[in-house]
Order: sequence, then C-alpha cells, then structure tokens
Amino acid sequence: MRAATQLGGGTNRKTGEVIPLRDVLQVETTDNRGLVQVSTITVPDHRAYAEKVGQTVNLPVRAWATGGPVNFVYESAEGAA
Repeated sequence: MRAATQLGGGTNRKTGEVIPLRDVLQVETTDNRGLVQVSTITVPDHRAYAEKVGQTVNLPVRAWATGGPVNFVYESAEGAA
C-alpha cells in the first residue's frame, strides 16, 4: 500500500458544488503488461490502515473490467445487498 489519506474537499468554482472529503487508500497493482500502476480505492476510514503504509495488505474489494483497466471498489465485511 502506498498511501492512506483523504481526497477532495472544497467547492467547485464553476458550479458551486461542495466536494466532500473521502477516505482513500492508494495501492500498487499491475496492468495487463505487467507494469505497476497505482489504484485509488475509497474506504470507510483511512485511519484504520495508516500504520500499514508500505506493507502488503488484504482488502475486501469487488473488481471488474469492461474492456479496459480493472476497477476496484471496497466491499464491507457484511457484503453487498
């Protein structure tokens, strides 16, 4: 895992829309060519992972690809409905 932080926050100058903060993890994955890429995954609370930066972590995620790169989304331990 590369980072555990918050992204967003603030106001869109053009539309006035409020952009909420979101807790994210940035993890290294590989693409179809074997090259390293950084994927950003939104999680409920980034602080639970802060001490694990630089280590290998296991996350419950759902992954899918629709003819392009693989996308990831955090899935809580209770699972989806």
